[in-house]
Amino acid sequence: MEHRVLTRSKHGLVSGTLRGMANYYHLNLNGLQLVFLIAALFGFGLVIYLVLWMSIPAYSKRQTLLQAAQASYQKAVGSYSQH
Repeated sequence: MEHRVLTRSKHGLVSGTLRGMANYYHLNLNGLQLVFLIAALFGFGLVIYLVLWMSIPAYSKRQTLLQAAQASYQKAVGSYSQH
């Protein structure tokens, strides 16, 4: 099973937040950027972007998060198979 974690992309133009979201959720990056641009024109897009930027971990933490997800999965599978 492939484990995925949501992190900011290391190849992002500014911080990689939208690129990381697009990769994780299999979305079109240009469409996502357009949605956030339109939302920014209405005044709330920038606030949402900043909240996402602060809450989505950086790409440098990706390996640690993947290991934690895999360990959690193994623990869940192990406890399920014991029942």
